[in-house]
Amino acid sequence: MPGARAVLRRITDLNGAASYDDVQRYFAHHPTDPIPPSKIGGTLTSVKAVQRRIGPDSAGPLLQRDERARLYRIDRALVAGLARAFALADARPDLLRGEPAARVT
Repeated sequence: MPGARAVLRRITDLNGAASYDDVQRYFAHHPTDPIPPSKIGGTLTSVKAVQRRIGPDSAGPLLQRDERARLYRIDRALVAGLARAFALADARPDLLRGEPAARVT
């Protein structure tokens, strides 16, 4: 889901931690990936759903929440890997679309 990927990227860019309100304000009027304030909670929930489908059963949650503080956090060990993945996605956007790479002969 592009919304979930954009939210993960934003939290990664903020060194792995952001408040719910910060994420909501950032995406409310974002020029390329706007997410209405009423939908941001569902987008954050979809991050957990994606992890359950593709992550190993024993993995802890990628996006951790402190409901009382409304703070979302990504474990430090994962932030560097996500940052590398997003840099690769910027360099090779075809990888995210599932398109075959051009063959070199």
